[in-house]
This record gives sequence, structure tokens and C-alpha cells, in this order.
Amino acid sequence: MERKEFIVATGNEHLDELIREDFESIGAGKVVAKVTTRRTLINKVNELSPQLIIIGDDLIGNGETKEELEEEWEYVIEEVRRFSYNLRIVFICDRPDNDLFLTKLTTYNITDIFNEGKLPEGYVKQILGEPSYKNIERFRGQVEKVSKSLKEKKREEEEREAETIISSGAIPKQGEVVEVEVPVYHQLIVKPKLLVFGSAIKGSGSSTLARMFAEYLADLQLQVGVLESPFTEPSWYELINADAHVTDNWTSWHEMIEKENEIQKGMSININGVTYIVRDPNIQLRNWDLMKSAYLVGYARQIPILIYDISDGIIDEREKLILRQANQIFLSTMFDPIRVNRNQERVVGYLHEHEIMEKVTLLCNHSNDTLEKKFGKSLKEAYNNVGNIFYLPHLEEVKIALMEGDSVWDYLSDEQKEFTQDIFSTIAKQALGDELFSKLNPSKSKRRRNLFSVFKR
Repeated sequence: MERKEFIVATGNEHLDELIREDFESIGAGKVVAKVTTRRTLINKVNELSPQLIIIGDDLIGNGETKEELEEEWEYVIEEVRRFSYNLRIVFICDRPDNDLFLTKLTTYNITDIFNEGKLPEGYVKQILGEPSYKNIERFRGQVEKVSKSLKEKKREEEEREAETIISSGAIPKQGEVVEVEVPVYHQLIVKPKLLVFGSAIKGSGSSTLARMFAEYLADLQLQVGVLESPFTEPSWYELINADAHVTDNWTSWHEMIEKENEIQKGMSININGVTYIVRDPNIQLRNWDLMKSAYLVGYARQIPILIYDISDGIIDEREKLILRQANQIFLSTMFDPIRVNRNQERVVGYLHEHEIMEKVTLLCNHSNDTLEKKFGKSLKEAYNNVGNIFYLPHLEEVKIALMEGDSVWDYLSDEQKEFTQDIFSTIAKQALGDELFSKLNPSKSKRRRNLFSVFKR
């Protein structure tokens, strides 16, 4: 008979001694350590490499509630399994057969569970024998529920990791992959910002407004970038006329991450001081997942002011982590009673559900003085009295600029440019903060307030 070296850690000193005597009296095993806490168990398994561990539900842990203690057991068992997946683990407890936690234990390759609060006759023989599924069959009644629970746990862990990457950023193996010169002074005073632009109503121009705002910030000598969402229909390549700015070997960041290739320098597109990270409209992203999104945004956060264009995907569940991490969310809308009334309840409900409504600012596009005065209050109420609304005028020049793939600013008259800049300066103050904006000092003279200025309550 093979003599097993094992650790006992039942949380009951007398039970530990009884088990030691039962094994050593027949020459079946040798206790190499008695452990009194769960965390110590991990270190002892790593140090002694036993063939068997006998653990008990009463072993001292750090949790206070039943749920916390069970989660701690899962953590301990996962850590122990890192050292040896084939390590024989025996679990002693006082729980009913249909206890959900016992079902979970069976998923960790534990085939010896004694759940009657005591050791049954012949327990040594069972442990010395080959692992057998029949010993745990009665605990497997809730395996489907456990499987679902484990999937949810894995998803939650992945979401936490993704959020960390999105908020803190990530550096590719090549290091810095965005090549834009920024004054050192600005690098020191600018705090990184993640600004999301999206459409509450499809076709209300969020991408156009995002580009105009990015160009306005670039004129303040800020390093600003626009990142296109991987989940919407690609449009930015045409919007910026990328064909005129890329080389034959250009590959989008999205495609490189999709194929798990390293991000290469020179694949962002720099136009008028703005760095664009856009999709290739000819490439479909078939294997995209949460962590790919995290690294896409994480790498792009090398750019201090990052605008993420979500387009009309504001209620897409795949974008919720971006919305959660965003410093501010700018939603475009317009005076259209049919589409507004059909869409705002769904959008507002989603934003409230995820507790991000306080980040939202509305950009009412294609507005005019009459619409604003007559329907502005109703629009605000339709969006649950959102804090800020900016009204932007309808500009025919936008269509021409879009068709040419040029900047809208290049097509505006001096008067149009002045009052449009006045609106964007107020948006920039909100996005960047008054202190930073005043240091940038984009305007040497106080502009007049007009019908397109911001309305706040």
C-alpha cells in the first residue's frame, strides 16, 4: 500500500488528530502538516507538495458572511489547483445534499465530500481508492445552475479586468504607437479624459459633431484622438477621406487586435492635429470580444483627450463598460417628434439603469431659434430633464464637407464659425474644466451670447 503524505485542515483539532491516527495506524499515510487557516493552506501546499489534503468547512477564513466564506473557499481551491490539478482534495462539512456550494465543489475535481458533519465508516478506504464519480453523484443536482453561476463569475472578473485596462490604459509591446508632438506644458496640465459621443436618434450627426469638437480641441494645441467603436457600422474611413492619408500597407488597429497582432506605429491617421483610429470598412470583425475592446481603448489612451464614437450604439450592452468609464457622454438629438418620442424612453431608461445619466449632455443638432423657444422645454423633459443641452444650428455647409471628406470648419463663413466656436468653447469648458480651459485661453475677446448658447438649470 502506498503511503500518502497529506495535510489536515478541518478546523477541528480533535478531528485532525483522529484522521492522523486512522491513517498512520494502518501505515496508509503520514501527516506532514496541520493547518489552522485557509490562507496558510495555500502556502503549505506550495511548500510541501502533498498528495492529499483533507479540509473542513470550519477551517478559519477571512469572510464574515456565508457567501463570503464560500467565495473564499473557491479562491483557496483555485489557488491550490494551480500547483496540482490532480491533488486529491477531501472536503468535510455539515450540509444537505442539495446545497449549491457542494455542487460547485464537484466542478473543481473534488470527488470526496463528506457532508453529514462526521466521517462515515470506511472513509479511509474511499480516500485510498481511485477517485469515483459515484461518490459525488448526489451533489450534482444543481450543476446547470452552478454552471450559469460560474459563467457569470467569469464574466464579472473579465469585466473588472477590462475596466482596469480601459481606465488606466495599456502600453503595446512597441511602446508609444501614437506619433503626435504635444507641447510639454500641455502634457503636464492636461488630465486624461475619455469622452463618448453617440446618437440618441440615428442620423442626428454625432460623428460629425465629434469630429468638429476634436478639431476645435486640436486648435487649442491639445493632443486629441477619435476612436471608432468596433460594434457600429464603419463610417469614419469615408468621413475623414482616409484614402488620401493612408499608405498601401495601412492596417487598422481594430484588425491588428482582432488578429492578436502587435499594434504597429504609423497606423493611426493624423489630420489637422487630430489622431484618428478608425476601422477598415472592408474588414469585418468576426471574433471581437470584451477584452479586445478593452485593449483597443487601453492602447488609445496614450492620447490624453480621447473621443470614443459610439454612433447609434448607445444602448448596446457591449458598450456599457465604455459608458461606465467615460468622464462625460455627449448625445446628439434633434427636433423630430416621431423619432424622439419613440426613442428617448428606451435610451433614458438604459442610462438610468446603468447609473450614468448624470454624465450625459445633449447636443441638439439642426436647431434654430423658433424650435428652441417653442419645443426646448419639451425636449428637455423627453430626456428626463437632463442637466445640460446645447443647441447647434442647421448648417448646409456640413453636407458639402461630408461629401468631400473635409473639415466642416473650412466651409463655414466667419460669422458661422464665430457662433459655432462659441458653442464648442462652452462644451470644452465643461469637458476639460474651467481651470484648464482658462489656461488654454482660446479666445482673446469675449464673444457675444446668442441663441445657440448653452442653457443650464
